[in-house]
Amino acid sequence: MAKVSPFHSKLPGTGVHHDNNKCTTGNNIETYNRSSGTGGLPRCSYCRSL
Repeated sequence: MAKVSPFHSKLPGTGVHHDNNKCTTGNNIETYNRSSGTGGLPRCSYCRSL
């Protein structure tokens, strides 16, 4: 598992955080739309399965 510091999207309607650099959903979030931390959101199901 390639863990990274948790991050989540600033965009409305995104209800998960990411913590794996192999997660395609997380990798599709542009840098300017990322916020550090979990934001109190559950972990992405794809990150969980990696």
